[in-house]
Amino acid sequence: GCITTLDKNQWIGRAADKPFELPVMADCQFAALVCGADPYRIVQTHWHASPVERLLEKMGIDWQAKKAAFEGYLKEIQGGKTPDQLYDPRLRLTSGPGFKPIKREVIPPPPPAE
Repeated sequence: GCITTLDKNQWIGRAADKPFELPVMADCQFAALVCGADPYRIVQTHWHASPVERLLEKMGIDWQAKKAAFEGYLKEIQGGKTPDQLYDPRLRLTSGPGFKPIKREVIPPPPPAE
């Protein structure tokens, strides 16, 4: 939508010798960064066309260290490591691949029937 259009179409200014690089991201991405989410593994800032590094620096995020760690993680995956799960796949709402129902109990258990 609008975020993608503004992010990806900044090349137009460069074509007219008027380069302008405005970091563009969704409000939920910005909120996640403020809450401490990893800019690469969670927020996925590397998919943006406009540079976000200066914004990350202004937010006090060491993007260079985070990027190096992310690149190391990608090399581990290329080497055969299983990717980290960011959520418990058993909690899926569907019965798709990997779904395992979780035994749900009332805590404390109800008193025994007499």
